[in-house]
Amino acid sequence: MFSIPGKALREKLLALNGLGPETVDSILLYAGGIPYFVIDAYTRRIFSRHQWLDAKASYDTLQHDFMSQLPLHVQTYNEYHALIVKTAKVYCKKTADCSDCPLRIYPSTL
Repeated sequence: MFSIPGKALREKLLALNGLGPETVDSILLYAGGIPYFVIDAYTRRIFSRHQWLDAKASYDTLQHDFMSQLPLHVQTYNEYHALIVKTAKVYCKKTADCSDCPLRIYPSTL
């Protein structure tokens, strides 16, 4: 499966019933080592609370924004996404308590 070029494989997987972009990009990144940045609820939550992205933007738009700002590198995407997940689970829960947030020192620029 992973011998198919990334873009073509992504399109084939997205065409399968029940697979959405987050699942497909997770498969490509984590199982296939193909650099597609995963946009999930944690990413939307953290970045929209800091007004660094529009929470209502489409998955593809957000993914493009991330991928255009980060090096096209599997390990970078893995680590960056892992840090987002960790931050969301420890600091940026559904009910916000921003007092201990390590990101609060950065001004909202978007």
